[in-house]
Amino acid sequence: MATNPQTTIPTLHALAHSQAHRCLWMLEELSLLNPNFTYNLATYPRKVPYNADLVRVFRLGKSPILTLTPTDPATPPPLIQFEPGILTEAKLILEFINEEYAGGAWTPTTVEDRRRDRFFADFATGTLTQKCDFTLLFEVLAQLMPWPLSWAYRVMGLPMTMRFKSDLLPVFDILEEALAEKEWFGGAAMGVSDFNMSWGMEVAVQRGYCDLRKYEKLRGWYERVQGREAKKAAVHKGGE
Repeated sequence: MATNPQTTIPTLHALAHSQAHRCLWMLEELSLLNPNFTYNLATYPRKVPYNADLVRVFRLGKSPILTLTPTDPATPPPLIQFEPGILTEAKLILEFINEEYAGGAWTPTTVEDRRRDRFFADFATGTLTQKCDFTLLFEVLAQLMPWPLSWAYRVMGLPMTMRFKSDLLPVFDILEEALAEKEWFGGAAMGVSDFNMSWGMEVAVQRGYCDLRKYEKLRGWYERVQGREAKKAAVHKGGE
């Protein structure tokens, strides 16, 4: 892996049990590829309605946030997005880490796979995760309400919850078909899309939206991801 000298030290600001986990996984993969790579991790507990410490890092207080500290104290933080030295949005953070620190290690080598990787990176965030979030929202709201409102809301919201779950079935079918000939969503090798896909699939599996017994190829991909040394390290450092 060809990399340039590290001119900034990234710090990942990660809320517990959040989509920041996929960024932490990539950072751990990078640490295995390049033992000289350095990064910091700041974890934050979930608080209602928000975590004030995260708001102090960036005004929206939304995890993940990646801050960049120049290795040369005389150098100002680089402007990558909106504010100097601050990156937000998990998908964009993953792309930045891959390009800036990993030398494109997770950029497919063929045009076909690069197009495939871009598609599934967007599919993961714009379709899979979004549909999981809708389903999760209706379930969680019922859990947060006091009795008997929780029971009434659960009954009234059940048709919508079932509708959202059924909307996920063709999504899983597409993912299964995509893995029929290639092991990764990035193609012949793991791509940025695989990191993006991990969050939505973990939500779907853990919440019972996806029964992996029905999807042989998707189950194989999921097990390969969970079995990676860097993935286990990310779970150890950042939590499930």
